[in-house]
Amino acid sequence: MALWTLTDKTILIVDDFAEMRSLMRSMVAAFGAQHIEVAANGEDAVAALESRRFDIILCDYNLGDGKDGQQVLEEAHHRNLLPCSTTFVLVTAESTSQMVMGALEHQPDGYIAKPVTKTVLQVRLKKLLAKKDSLGDINRALDLKQFDRVIKLCDRQLENPCKYRSELLRIKSDVLIKTGVYDQAGALCEAILAERELPWAMFDLGRIHFHRQQYREAADVFSSVIERSDAFVCAYDWLARAQDLIGDPALAQKTLMDAIGKSSKSLLRLRALANVADRNDDLEVTEQARRKAIRVGKTSVLREPGDYTGLAKTLIRKDSAKDALKVIESVKYAFRDDPLAQLEAAAVGSQVYSALGNDKASEAILETAIDLAAKHPGLVSANAGMDLVQACLNHDRKAEANEYVRNIVMNNHDNADVLDTITRMYADIGALQEINELIGNTQAEIVRINNEGVELLKGGKIAESIELFSKAAEGMPRNPIINLNAAQSLITMMKQSQPTKSALEETLSYIRAAGSNEAHKERQSRLLAACRELSVCL
Repeated sequence: MALWTLTDKTILIVDDFAEMRSLMRSMVAAFGAQHIEVAANGEDAVAALESRRFDIILCDYNLGDGKDGQQVLEEAHHRNLLPCSTTFVLVTAESTSQMVMGALEHQPDGYIAKPVTKTVLQVRLKKLLAKKDSLGDINRALDLKQFDRVIKLCDRQLENPCKYRSELLRIKSDVLIKTGVYDQAGALCEAILAERELPWAMFDLGRIHFHRQQYREAADVFSSVIERSDAFVCAYDWLARAQDLIGDPALAQKTLMDAIGKSSKSLLRLRALANVADRNDDLEVTEQARRKAIRVGKTSVLREPGDYTGLAKTLIRKDSAKDALKVIESVKYAFRDDPLAQLEAAAVGSQVYSALGNDKASEAILETAIDLAAKHPGLVSANAGMDLVQACLNHDRKAEANEYVRNIVMNNHDNADVLDTITRMYADIGALQEINELIGNTQAEIVRINNEGVELLKGGKIAESIELFSKAAEGMPRNPIINLNAAQSLITMMKQSQPTKSALEETLSYIRAAGSNEAHKERQSRLLAACRELSVCL
């Protein structure tokens, strides 16, 4: 029997202590490893991942100033720097439940507590690498997003008794959900749960209900997951989203606060709590969540200027405009090379100066925001646009506010939260009828364009449909329905003729531009599946 060895493995060791890096290096070298790199901090670790692929990553949790090990893993996943074939192991001396929960949320392959012994490291790596080897073809197919092949490979291995049956079923279920094949995914999860109550299978069943917009059923399932395994922290996030969509934001806030009590370093969770607490007018919780999001986000790839501007707006509502001004100055510095951040800071900064009673400064910084919006129209997201609207309304510049509203509605005509926020702004200045007419007319224009394009497509005038939707998407680059119809028209054209790489790339760009709105997720999945089928013909 061949001796176990790491001779052919590329390994990255990440630790801020030179002695620990040397110790870990000597351990893996003793197992035959020859291709070993080291990184002394999170930034160097990410740079190493950008430059090459590793078979094994041994990353300490605490890395001094800068990114910690959890954030290295978070960024690697977010930027697709970590192939499924790579084994990522977090190594740490910490054992608090919050740290462990937070680390495991980002799904490392393994977790080793310090002090690390040679024997423990060998046993753990042997087990993890054996699993990676068994699932090697599947992991390679996942990296290439060959989802049909993933399903076939899983089914092939499941035909016979196998050690990793649960993992194969989990991968299959996840892929079916990601590709929008909800009927098969649901049947698979039900069959699994009939044999054994596996939390992940129940969780996936909740995801299926959620994606089908069956939010009450989803909430019931996620609640059951938490009852059986309260360590399944991401179930709290999905439960809160379902509760909010059902119309119970107060309960959603409580659920998120419970989740943060278990794992407090999730930037997305803190942001979600701040947003729902803000809508609940719980300004204390909103401020606390915004401030913690800023602290956590300083070294995170998920950092956004909206955490700062959101805090500034909360402080305005709390009559703390002087503190809000300090926040605006900090965002201008923290994101000094980001024009979107400068735009958001200027738009909210104008509101801050209005709250301070300094109309001259408010008007001046509003002009800066308007100039930035004119120079970078593609940066004017719904949030930035609404901040501009509010700043314009503060200075009785309704014509400019109306133009921003029209652009926002053109890209978000079916987003109830965005439309409600805009309506409240105008209601506060006694212009409810005016805004209702503006929103209604803009929505009617979008419906007309959409109906015209759909009729062209149904009538076989595919080229005309593509031209209409493509032109409409130029003016409404974030509108999900327009973008998805443009993608549908291109797919129809390719099915009737011959798919080309350029046409497929254009189609995928429209599907991505549709965003992540749950109302359109199933259709996006179907269109992506059609693109995968067409790509085989290239």
